[in-house]
Amino acid sequence: MFSRARRRRSPQVAPARPVHVNGMVEAFTEDDVRGWVSVPADSPPTEVELRLGSMTVSRTTATPDGALSANRKNAKLSPTPSLPPPKGDRRHSRQQIRTFTFAITQLWEYAPQGTPLRVVTGSQVLPIHGHGMFLRAPRSGGRTPQDLQQRFDEGHVLGRTGLVQVAKGLDQGWQSAVASLYESMRAVLADEFGYELFITYGTLLGAVREGGFLAHDNDYDASFVSSATTGPEAADEMVRIAKVLIARGYRVGAMGGGLHVVDPARPDHRIDIFHVYFDADGVLQHPFGYAGSTQVTAADWKGTREIELAGRTALVPVCAEELLATFYGDDWRLPKTGFSWNVEKRGNDRTGVMSPRRVTDVYWADYYAHHGHAEASSFARFVHDRLGPEPVTVVDIGCGDGRDSIYFASQGREVLGLDRAGVAIDHAREKASQAGLDRARFEVCDLADGAALAEVLGEEGGRPRVFYSRFLLHAIDARTQDALLDAVGARSRSGDSFVAEFRTDKDEKLAKAHPQHFRRYQSAADLLADLRGRGWVVDYGLESSGLAPWGDEDPVLCRVVARRP
Repeated sequence: MFSRARRRRSPQVAPARPVHVNGMVEAFTEDDVRGWVSVPADSPPTEVELRLGSMTVSRTTATPDGALSANRKNAKLSPTPSLPPPKGDRRHSRQQIRTFTFAITQLWEYAPQGTPLRVVTGSQVLPIHGHGMFLRAPRSGGRTPQDLQQRFDEGHVLGRTGLVQVAKGLDQGWQSAVASLYESMRAVLADEFGYELFITYGTLLGAVREGGFLAHDNDYDASFVSSATTGPEAADEMVRIAKVLIARGYRVGAMGGGLHVVDPARPDHRIDIFHVYFDADGVLQHPFGYAGSTQVTAADWKGTREIELAGRTALVPVCAEELLATFYGDDWRLPKTGFSWNVEKRGNDRTGVMSPRRVTDVYWADYYAHHGHAEASSFARFVHDRLGPEPVTVVDIGCGDGRDSIYFASQGREVLGLDRAGVAIDHAREKASQAGLDRARFEVCDLADGAALAEVLGEEGGRPRVFYSRFLLHAIDARTQDALLDAVGARSRSGDSFVAEFRTDKDEKLAKAHPQHFRRYQSAADLLADLRGRGWVVDYGLESSGLAPWGDEDPVLCRVVARRP
């Protein structure tokens, strides 16, 4: 038996403690992955990888001061996460918080059921809130990781929007199409407005940081400095620019912060045009938005210079680096493949955002420049049959390109067509002229201006008038509808009628053939009550589908016929 006093222990060497990175994947949805790490503030950039099985499918850099760096209650997380978000702030760390995002929309197509997905930084796997250290694909997507690896080997990447796409630097067809469109837009803005159209946002970032296009980007961004000094003036100018481009034959769609422009000859390629302006204090304002914390002033702005970009020429701001810091933060030189404006945007100049009314104005100008209807609507035929042989003047409010106005005129009725879209009125006049219908006349009129509308309506004597409105009430806001009904009420006389067909609130969730433009869905019962309150007698009111099916769409509409007693 050994004495304990004589026992000697061999010296023990403590194992080296691995550097531990605190962090978490807070959201893992069908569309994106979002999370954070905390490290000492003086640590080098933190690279984060997304892995499908053993394959790395995307890399990004976790950076401080992103939108997700705040308490989670302020973070813009997906409203329909596939994993429940953590409650409260789980980031109990005194170190620097760095956030990251991956867009993964199409990744699921390459994930067989049960395949683990992990988020890794260095050699450490980050826990996924509510799901352990990895997430298994809930179902098979129809393709395999081997298929994805083959596409990567062929030059594809997981793009900024989560789609597997050809790296933009290798996509010669895309480069040629968007560069040609940019050059055309550059010429139009120079000729018509005297503006220099320069590359901006992701296109500028790729040109400055990488000498070409960002591999994972998905569009071509351009901008100009407006001469306006207020947001509303700059927004109104964007509408004018859109209409000039439409008149030149381009397809144009408006978003709040800019324009989508497409050459109909190459409909699969577009560029985005953004407007910026210096306010009265000399600060450059960005209606689309910014993710950084610095500002560019008039003193910083040194104009533009020309560079070579993928074998073509483009304009860039002389203060490009300062502008990129405004857009993406001071760490704009670090790659962030999953950067999302919906998540990272710190703010924007809301006064310069194109309002729904301006966006709708552009929509209808574009629509009527590229679409036409040869036949009358079913509602026009319904109204004509109901009127019978009675001689009336039809006031077609929101007449568009004159589709129904031409029909009423062809049936021998006097017609006044009104619309705020000048392009539509031009088409309507041309149709009437070609058909030899001098009893149809058309005027541009802003229906939101009640006084102007009342003046155009006048107080015509003689035959009764039918104030006709098809598919208009759901395409205008409540204020414009009130102004319209006030003006019609003020100019109507005994024996006049008001007839309308519009989408109701029961149509809101149904599929739409043209989902892009503004719609306001209202209760049919409320509209009928409003008309009665304004002194109209409602002789007919029907809410139903089957009234105006078009293609695969069968909307729920309300038809109303009211008269002045």
